[in-house]
Amino acid sequence: MAGSIAFAGRFRSDAERIGRLRYALFGFLAGLALLSQSGCQFQLARHTADGQQYLRSGQISQAVDSFQQAQMSNPKNADANYNLGTTYYYLAKQTAQPHLNPKAEDLLRQAIALNPSHADAYRTLAALYVETNRPNEAFQLIRGWQVTQPTSPEPLIEMARLYREHNDPTRATQYLADALMLDPNHSRALVAMGTLREEQGQYDLALKNYTRSIQANSYQPQVAQRIAAIQQRFQGDGNPQSGTRYANPNMNAYLR
Repeated sequence: MAGSIAFAGRFRSDAERIGRLRYALFGFLAGLALLSQSGCQFQLARHTADGQQYLRSGQISQAVDSFQQAQMSNPKNADANYNLGTTYYYLAKQTAQPHLNPKAEDLLRQAIALNPSHADAYRTLAALYVETNRPNEAFQLIRGWQVTQPTSPEPLIEMARLYREHNDPTRATQYLADALMLDPNHSRALVAMGTLREEQGQYDLALKNYTRSIQANSYQPQVAQRIAAIQQRFQGDGNPQSGTRYANPNMNAYLR
């Protein structure tokens, strides 16, 4: 009987020791997972920073390599997919290599799948569709975005840009008005509305829109230039509504 009790005691002791070892092993493996995740984040941040630096210095091929490494370090990161996709898109435009557009499209779609509110990915993908002669897909993309983000002004601003590019300023103006109802101080919506007003020769309204945008976001050098240009026009023209209409093609990039 005593031997049985002693054996049972040793069995419980061994079982407890095995349990503690198993618990410690699980803890160790969990720690490795956290370390691995932390390492992935570090690699992602480092390669992303390198890619941005290469872009600023005009070294596009090196930027692609860095963003590829960033995306490989964390394929489920929406920004990593967006950065690489946008760089492919830019490279396709700058070097006349249209075969890069499908790569850009796939990565931008992946960014949206990973983050359905990724405004920059929607904007860039819509621009890619337009520039590859697929405007219907661009409109469909932004309408889908609007359905999934009904309280965001961003899809409305992008829809306005598409209609403006397709020579429908009336619809563009309405979409921007709807965007400003959602957010009256949205700097991009105000700039876009100011651009439409300026193109229509309504310089006083354009100035008001630009000024409100600057008040909402003071760091907008292009907008400050437009304000200065309109003010100078006012000084030389007693009637700001008269004269030849003029557009500012450089604003297209800003609206995107």
